[in-house]
Amino acid sequence: MTETLFCYCCRVHHEKTLMRLFPTRQGHRWRCLRSIEAASRTRRERDDFGRQQSEINRESARRAAENSHHLRQVQHL
Repeated sequence: MTETLFCYCCRVHHEKTLMRLFPTRQGHRWRCLRSIEAASRTRRERDDFGRQQSEINRESARRAAENSHHLRQVQHL
């Protein structure tokens, strides 16, 4: 099984090889290379990355809610 770590920026799990410890005011946290690279780009590119990540997170939450609703329906049968 591949070991994964939680990225505090994306709020998802990534393979450990794609993660780096990143210094924050609260201490070091795991952050994926994709988000670190996006932070070093222009403001417009960073904003685009943020919008894209927000859409990914919304879709993930929608699928989780849909699956949860489906499981509750199946349990009541």
